Amino acid sequence: MQQRRQTNSRKMISRLLSLLLPLLLLVNCCAAAGASLIPAGSQQLFALRSKVSLEPLAGSKPEDVSYSFETQLKINSVWSKDEEQLLEIELSKSRVSATAQQKEREIDSLPDRPFYVALVQGQPQQVIAHTSRDQSLLNLERGIASLLQLRLASSDGAENELDVSGHCRVRYHVKSSTRVEKTKTDCALWDLRVSYHPEQALGVSKQSQEQVDYELSADGALLRAESTETHRLTLTAKPDVGSVVRGRLRLQHVAQGGQEQVPQLQQPTLAAAIESLLEWYRVFELEADVDGVISELQEQTLQAQFERSVKDLQAEHVGKSSLALTFAQLLPLARIAKQPQFEALLQSHPRLAGQLVDLLGAVQTYDAHNASFAHFYKGSDTTAQSLELLEKYLQALAVGTHPERRILEQLFDFLQQPPAHKSHAKLRDSVLQTLATLTRQSGLDANDQLLQQIRVHLLEGLASAPEPVMYARALQNLRDPQTIDALLQQATQSPQPQLAVAALQALKAYPALSYAEPHRRQFESIFYQRQRRFDSSARTLALDLLLAMRPSAEQLGQLLDYLASNDRQFEIKTYVLQKLRMLAEICPRFRAMFQAALGQRAHVNNYHVLGQRGLTTVLTRQLSQSPAFNESLLSTQEVYQGILKRGSVEFLLHAGRAEASSFKLGIYTAGLSSLVGDGDADERNGQIPADDELEQEETVTAGMEISVQGAQLRPLIFFNGQTELMGHVWGGSASETTPAYQATTLAQDHEQYIILASGATLHWRVLGARSVDLNGKVTFSLWNRNAQTEIQQNTGSAVVSHLAVGFTYAKLVQDVTLRHEPKLSLQADLDFYDNMKLCMQLQSPEQLLTQSNERSVYLQSVEKPYAKHLRSTRTHKSAGRTFALNQKNNEMCNIIHAYS
Repeated sequence: MQQRRQTNSRKMISRLLSLLLPLLLLVNCCAAAGASLIPAGSQQLFALRSKVSLEPLAGSKPEDVSYSFETQLKINSVWSKDEEQLLEIELSKSRVSATAQQKEREIDSLPDRPFYVALVQGQPQQVIAHTSRDQSLLNLERGIASLLQLRLASSDGAENELDVSGHCRVRYHVKSSTRVEKTKTDCALWDLRVSYHPEQALGVSKQSQEQVDYELSADGALLRAESTETHRLTLTAKPDVGSVVRGRLRLQHVAQGGQEQVPQLQQPTLAAAIESLLEWYRVFELEADVDGVISELQEQTLQAQFERSVKDLQAEHVGKSSLALTFAQLLPLARIAKQPQFEALLQSHPRLAGQLVDLLGAVQTYDAHNASFAHFYKGSDTTAQSLELLEKYLQALAVGTHPERRILEQLFDFLQQPPAHKSHAKLRDSVLQTLATLTRQSGLDANDQLLQQIRVHLLEGLASAPEPVMYARALQNLRDPQTIDALLQQATQSPQPQLAVAALQALKAYPALSYAEPHRRQFESIFYQRQRRFDSSARTLALDLLLAMRPSAEQLGQLLDYLASNDRQFEIKTYVLQKLRMLAEICPRFRAMFQAALGQRAHVNNYHVLGQRGLTTVLTRQLSQSPAFNESLLSTQEVYQGILKRGSVEFLLHAGRAEASSFKLGIYTAGLSSLVGDGDADERNGQIPADDELEQEETVTAGMEISVQGAQLRPLIFFNGQTELMGHVWGGSASETTPAYQATTLAQDHEQYIILASGATLHWRVLGARSVDLNGKVTFSLWNRNAQTEIQQNTGSAVVSHLAVGFTYAKLVQDVTLRHEPKLSLQADLDFYDNMKLCMQLQSPEQLLTQSNERSVYLQSVEKPYAKHLRSTRTHKSAGRTFALNQKNNEMCNIIHAYS
């Protein structure tokens, strides 16, 4: 009986304690909340240690590259009243070290004046520092003050808080009466972007987080505050390239100071106490400022660096990674150069003018722009060579992502002036395309006056200019949602097939989210020819738009039913089928819907309908993948009456679900069927209606369209008219390898700063460049009735990542360089002696990607400076390959090469 009573008593006591414990914890927290982290009127001694390390992303555990800063803090509470307090903090016995290398240096140059922290309701509000402090040390003082920012209550959701890292989202978790954990995310000063690329695949990825652990005494005084933060910085398109920066800032209580009573400032208010210090001090907010010293390009000039790089800038290096690397290395210096420096380089290096204008276009400053126009444009006296170089500059500029607004204003003013000479028509076309692209890249507000003026100018040109196709192309570069209706009107109502096709090409460049159901109905009207007949290219472009808008199962079924319709345009049906199959290969959701819709249609799902009867080709092939860049090729070859009517080869860079077009080459022809057409075509195809002729005879024309990172350039016309064509045929002017496009353009372009909890500034800059050499040759024989085409693209790409983090006395630097030289060749053999036969062969030789990494630690502004460098190199080899196109092409190649 007695034992049972004891058991019941223990249970009651246990229950009572379980009820009282949260209450006791709350009481202790409230008592601690009423106390100061630094007791009023006291002196406390702390040890401060800040460590910053630089780590690679993957691989074996590397040698540590880090620095540590250690100092002793004497914190005096020199004024307090109610919930306000003023702390005086003095640093002493400071030293810095390269952690792994065990190299330590004393710091004797720290100013001997203390700094002050003002607290209101226990939270730091301001730092009062000496006016002679440099930015780096001021940020350190702000970091120390921010460690005193603590709330002793758990937060259900994220709250906003201001400290050395700017406004942050924070969560508090009270683990006990003496332990509190704070988590920080989304700090404003973790993402101080100077420039960035709007295309996600050409951008960077950043993941940042910080955790602060607090340990308090029973009466609420601070014993330890320790911040641990991690910043993971990578290339979006290659996540294994980048850096991990870790920072740890620890404030550890050592002892109570020797002074029992600290002398107090005899002032009635906190504001008055601060005012009494302002003869030699200034008041600063907790939010840090960037220490620009970390990103300075010291003791370097553009002129000197350019002279050292002349060898790699020669024309024979176009299409090689050596030129792309040199280009990326010159760019930071070029962006801080002034107009006279650019003009001096253009004057002294005329043989390198082509490479120089590419560089000036990538700079995107008004100084570089003025230098280019001042040097090359002389009004009506401008030479043909200068016009070509000025166009080349504009094409490089069009790839830019953050041009100065004054550049847009100057280009628009140029278009308002009458042409200085009739030979300047191509230049004005390039100015128009560049202006439209830069306007889009600048991200101007919809109500911006300059954007409105440019929009009106382009729409007026589309409606009434002698060459409206040029303005349709410019609207494609602008991609302003307010111009969609005008383009749709031209696409559906224009009597000129060429303009309708150009309008649909422009509409295809807009994001699919720009369109609604009424737009879908108009695209369907074009594709199904519900109102009138349309050019075959217009119909295939309308199909691309319909598929981009993600068709429903019912709409997909309509497309499949079209394959069994009595439309005799088998090339269009081939295009539809191959496009659907390509999308099914890429997207599992679409594949399931496609297979289900096909399974429900026996009248479609048979060889008679699905058998390939046309030469049109739509395909995508993987060019490279991790550990190299994830790149693919999208090829579309639209054939009409046995002749390539419109073809394109587009190179796509992938990063997760995001993709970006890095380069697109398009070929278009018209009227060639009269020369090489298959005379038996009508008999075999059942007298296919000639939709493309549309009651007018086509001019014999051929040309090339190039798009660089989504910027459509002025087209290159091979010939216009049968006379020009026959001149090429009999003269053999295209039978030798001829450059079609040679340029080095900007790719990745990112720069940003991050402020660490210690106040250290991190600077990260990523620059990428692509040097492209596109050339080709054509042999044509009317006697043997055959033709051979060879197109070769050599590309040299380089990405340079430079990261530096540190403060006045120590710095870490990481330089990562990627070099890659992908190549691609396309051979096409056309035999029109008897039946039309076309064989295409797409090949890529062996490729090598090289990645070099150098990490360095510097101890600086000390008696004996120290530097240590760690270097590594990795390579990845990709085997060469020949890409399979389709079964129809294989059959044609077997027939053609059987007689060779």
